[in-house]
This record gives sequence, structure tokens and C-alpha cells, in this order.
Amino acid sequence: MSMELSVVDTLCVGSSCALTSLFYYLYRCQRAAVRRIQSAQRLQFDSDLKKLLEHSENRELGYVVLEGKVQAVNEALKSHFKPHLQAVIQRYQVTEHRLLWNSLTRSWSESKQVIHEQVDAIPFQLSPLEGSGDSVLISKPLNATGLCLETVHEEFHIPSPGFGEVFRHYLSGEKPTGLLETEEILPVGAVLTGIGRLELDPQGMLTLHLPQDGSVYFLSLDGYEAVLDQQESIAGFWKKAAIFCGVLGLSFLFITLYRAYRRYNNNHKTEESWSGEDHREEHSLIEETESPERTCVVCISQPRECVILPCGHVCCCFLCYQALPTPSCPMCRGYINRVVPLYQV
Repeated sequence: MSMELSVVDTLCVGSSCALTSLFYYLYRCQRAAVRRIQSAQRLQFDSDLKKLLEHSENRELGYVVLEGKVQAVNEALKSHFKPHLQAVIQRYQVTEHRLLWNSLTRSWSESKQVIHEQVDAIPFQLSPLEGSGDSVLISKPLNATGLCLETVHEEFHIPSPGFGEVFRHYLSGEKPTGLLETEEILPVGAVLTGIGRLELDPQGMLTLHLPQDGSVYFLSLDGYEAVLDQQESIAGFWKKAAIFCGVLGLSFLFITLYRAYRRYNNNHKTEESWSGEDHREEHSLIEETESPERTCVVCISQPRECVILPCGHVCCCFLCYQALPTPSCPMCRGYINRVVPLYQV
């Protein structure tokens, strides 16, 4: 008999192993991204930047770190609410806040939904923080990771519903609480850190692109160290999740194997007890069959099969009874009137 596992135990162990593998894979990917950032070449805006790219293969560097001031290539965008602020990326968003009635918990829960969003972006470049030097054009900034815009306007508009609307809201289980209006921008003059592929095109323009080897393209207002710390914290989270699920999976596996072993051991003992009882019954039956009290007194080999009347002795088999020279009982020598077959149950 094999140690069989229950469906619940198999699902628990399988789920833990699957989650451990998934979290470990995410940790490996995130750790590779951290090592890639650490190995990225940190460049300065100077006259040697173009010369470095001219002598590089394909006139590009696979993964570099640049830090500079944001400058619009053409006319900059203006804030809707603060016209004196200029930007190269502008996001305007309206979010509806409402309360939803939960019949299970008998309480109201808050819900948010973006009902309007508009994002505008213009070409911009990074220029040296100090002094002069070549600028670097930023390609596809909206596809970059880690770009957190500055909030320049945030206003919450509270509605003033009438009695009929309030009554309808309570009947429907949805109660609007207001509209949140926000504007976020990437302002001109902000210090921006870019991590990506640097290329020198045939026109002599430096451009920061999305890496072609699958590395992450970063644009951040927090700086290189903040980007690195954030990615390391994400890698640490996936590592802890993988370790937790691994320990949990091993615990499930140990408990499952222990339970299966207990079931196997109990079943094995039960089978041994059953086989022992069957063996004892068979042995006792053989002993009863082969005991001298039940064998024929004439041939001493066959079981006793006849009841001799009128004396009532059971002492011989049917063949020996037929071979008796005289009709007298082998036990008492009494006259045999008749013989009845012996039936044993």
C-alpha cells in the first residue's frame, strides 16, 4: 500500500510551490534589474560625450545614467491653474469619489473612479546642470518607469444634492461625495535623472532611448540613489515573499507526509491484524481437522463421517464402515442397526 495524499493536501503543497517559484522568478528579474542599474555608466554633460559615442560601437551606449535640467525643445506648456508655471508634461485628471453600501458588513465603503484624464507632452531635453555642454533629447518619456509628476493643483468639489437626490442615493446604495480635480506637471528647470540607452544619430543629436536588451527605462525626479533604493526594496519584497511561501510549502509538505505516513502505518497495522486473525483461524481449522479426536479410529487418516446407531458413536469414516468384517461398532463392539452420515458446520 502506498502513502496516498488527499486532494486538499496536494492543492496546498502545489499552490505553495507555485507561488514560491513565481515570487523567486520575480525576485531574480528584479535583482537583475538592480545589478543592471548598478553597472550602468554614469556620464557627465561635457564636450567629451559626443566623442565617447563616436568611438563606441553603433554610436551608442547600451545603458547609461544622465542627470540634467529639463528644457523644452519648442514652446513649453502652461499650467491651467498657475499660468506662470511652464511644463513639458502635463496631466489633468478628474476623479469621482463615492460611497457604496455593503450589505454584508452593513457599512459604507469608499470608491474612486477616474472620469476624465488628459495627458499632454512635448519634446524636451536634458541640459547640463552647470556650465555648457551638449543637451540630450528624451525619447518617449511617457513609456518610462518611475516618472512621478509634481502636483500643482488639487481641489475637491463637494456636491450639494437636493432631498430627492439624497433619497435616490440611499435607495440605489451609491452616494457621490465629490469630485477631485488635480493637475500634475513635469516643470521646466526640474532636475531629472534618466537611465536608458544613449545614441548619437547621424545629425549629431544625442538621444536617450528605451533600452533594446529589455532593461528598464527610468526617468525620475528623485535622483539615481533613490531609483536604486526603490528597486532594491522591490527585490527585497519579492525575496521575502519567496522565502515565506517556501517555508510555508515545506511546512505543508512535512505535515502532509506525516499525515500520510500515519494513515499508511495505521492501515498496515490493521491489515497485519486481519491477516493474523485469518491465519489463526485457518491454523485452528487445520488443527481441528487433523486432531486425533476427529480422525477415523480404523484408518487414522480420514475424518470421521458416520454416526453409528443405536450406540451413537462417531468413530470411523464411511469407507472403513463399509469395510468392517462384522456389523459391530469399532468402539463398543455393539451391534450396528443403522448408520447416519455426520454433517459438520
